[in-house]
Amino acid sequence: MSVSQDAAYAWSLFKHVKRVRAYEKLVQDSVDEDTRPGALMNLGIEAMLEIAGKALGTSLTSHPYFACHKAHLEALAQALNASSNLDSARQALSSAIRSADAAGALTGTLADYRTRNNGLKVVYSFQIAGSLRMLQDRGGDPHLKETVMTHGPLQAATDRNIYEWQALWCELYLESVQLLAMAQVELRAAEAAMKNFDDKMKALSSGGGMGALGAAQMKKDRDFQWLDRARAPGGGSERAVLDPVGYARDQANAIQDLSDRLGENCEAAMSDDVYRPDFIQHRLGSL
Repeated sequence: MSVSQDAAYAWSLFKHVKRVRAYEKLVQDSVDEDTRPGALMNLGIEAMLEIAGKALGTSLTSHPYFACHKAHLEALAQALNASSNLDSARQALSSAIRSADAAGALTGTLADYRTRNNGLKVVYSFQIAGSLRMLQDRGGDPHLKETVMTHGPLQAATDRNIYEWQALWCELYLESVQLLAMAQVELRAAEAAMKNFDDKMKALSSGGGMGALGAAQMKKDRDFQWLDRARAPGGGSERAVLDPVGYARDQANAIQDLSDRLGENCEAAMSDDVYRPDFIQHRLGSL
C-alpha cells in the first residue's frame, strides 16, 4: 500500500471515528432528559439526511442550503431543550410547593392536639385526682391490686377512669406520631422536587441563550406566585414558594416538638406515679 493509499485509508478511518462519536453523543443526549427533545430532533434529521443522501448518491450536508440553515436547526434543538426543561422546572416547583403547603396544613391541626393535651390534664385534676385523694383520706388503698372492700365501688370507678385516661393519652400520642410521619413524607417529597427543580434550572442556565431566557422566565413565574400569595391572605404561605424545603422542614420540626412533649406526657400517664396525684400533676404541669 502506497503512502497516498495509507493516507486515504487513515482519513477514511478518521471520518468513520468522527461519525461514530457524533452518533454516540446524540444517543447520550437522547438518554439525558435535559437534552432529549433537541437530540431526538437531531437524530431524525441525521437519519433523514442519510437516507436522502443514499437515494441521491450525494451528501446533503454539503449542500449550501443545509450549511445556511444548520444554525437554525441547532437553535431549534436548543429551543426544544429549553422548553422541555422549563416545563419540567415548573412541574418540579409546583410539586415542591404542594408538598410544603401540605406540611403547613398538617401543622394547622396542632391546635387541636394542644387542646386535647390540656383537656387530659384537666380531666386528671378534677376527676381522677379528687377520687384518689378521697380514697387516701378514707384510708383506702389507691392501688387496684390491694383494694379495700369498703371502698370497692369508688376504687373500681377510679381505676376505670385511670385506664380510660391512659388510653386517651396513648391514642393522642399515636396520632401525633402518625402526623409527624406524614409531615416527614411531605418534607422528603419537597426535597426531591426541589432537587429536580435545581437540576432543571442548571440545565436551562447552561443551555445557551434560549435556556437563559427560560431560566429568567421561571424566576419571574416564581416571583409572581409569591406576590399572589402575599396579596391574597389565606392563599398559602409565601415561604412555601420562596423556600419550599425550609418551610416544610419547619412544619415537620414543629410537629416533632409537640409529638415529643406528648410522648413524655404519655410516659408519665402510664407510669405508677398516676396513683400519686400531687406528683403526677406536678410532672404533667412541667411538660
